[in-house]
Amino acid sequence: MIKLGTVTPPLLSGATLASAASVAQAVFWESVDQYWYVCQPDDTAQDMDRLTVSRLTADGALVDKMVVGRAGHGANLGVERDATGVWLWLDGMPSGGWATALARVPYVPNGTADASDPSVVRTPRTGVYRVSATVDPTRRQLIFRWQSNDAASPQATGGIDRYDLAAAAAGRFTPLQTLAYGASGKTLQGYTSLGDHVYHLYGDQGQDNVTATCTDWASGSLLQSQHITAFPGLPYREPEGICVYENSPGDPAATLAFGIAARTDAGVRHLNMARFPHPGTDPWVPVPYNTALYKPNSDNYVPQYRLAGDQVFLHFSLSKADGTAWGQGETLFQLPLRARPDRTQRLLGVVSGAAVTGDTMAVRFEVTPDGKVSVWDERTLAGWIGGDVSFWVC
Repeated sequence: MIKLGTVTPPLLSGATLASAASVAQAVFWESVDQYWYVCQPDDTAQDMDRLTVSRLTADGALVDKMVVGRAGHGANLGVERDATGVWLWLDGMPSGGWATALARVPYVPNGTADASDPSVVRTPRTGVYRVSATVDPTRRQLIFRWQSNDAASPQATGGIDRYDLAAAAAGRFTPLQTLAYGASGKTLQGYTSLGDHVYHLYGDQGQDNVTATCTDWASGSLLQSQHITAFPGLPYREPEGICVYENSPGDPAATLAFGIAARTDAGVRHLNMARFPHPGTDPWVPVPYNTALYKPNSDNYVPQYRLAGDQVFLHFSLSKADGTAWGQGETLFQLPLRARPDRTQRLLGVVSGAAVTGDTMAVRFEVTPDGKVSVWDERTLAGWIGGDVSFWVC
């Protein structure tokens, strides 16, 4: 379960979207290509009958866009990758500006699609209202939200289903689980699922009521409700979109990212993104190293790390297997993506007292953004070297 507390520094600040017609409604992070997908309802004569999907780099630069016609409000968004490419799950078959079915369309850079074309329409349930969907990439599941009444979200009642994603893509819908919900009294601004929990984002434009919640899939119990203060003071500040945020596919420390939309008086639409801290790791996680070159002091000193929120702790003590001296800038091992710093970190470690008689026992290490841990010392040290209380913020 993700702890809905203090958020990290921004992932995006003031990213400009493809359409100036409306703010973002939904977001999705695709971890293979490291792109943001952002859905906006476009300002056509039919208003909610066309969506613009912007694709942004990890740091918010606009790559391209796609226009999807005969769609709904763009209330949520899912992105699926398979062997043939990237697919969008979004609104289809609009009625009164809201979707009554889903559409699964291939993402075509700077292309178009028809969300009501029978070949792309998917109908998990009939006789429901204001439907939308997203994807849990960690479990390859489609998450489908539906209303049993045609009402605004504060008064909405209905349910959330989860389906096997491959089966749903083929048009087969057998719910793995359904979670009922009642009227929340709050304005829904997005939802997602990560593992055993469903997360919702609520709030209104210009009001200090942005809230994220966590609900248990199995019991339906509300486990957390957290007021979000990220990005204060933005003009027309409005929460819009929440999604799973992985460093890479299969990341066991996946967390959640959420959007806060804003616009200027000139009408330019901006998106701001932040994330909640990564879940911790307990116990320590071993790091692979070259056992032919290096040997630890004991099993307790094999290279290992742990996460506590966004702090990364490193613990190791190694000797050269052949007894030779350490080389200046020699790389000892490489950390996995989720434990790497965003910039080079300098760490202080220790060296065997026998190797530096009459000199300091301190030795310097560096950890680079690609996760390589290297020793830097001009003394051609022999014996063991190690780091025991080193940490940084990922």
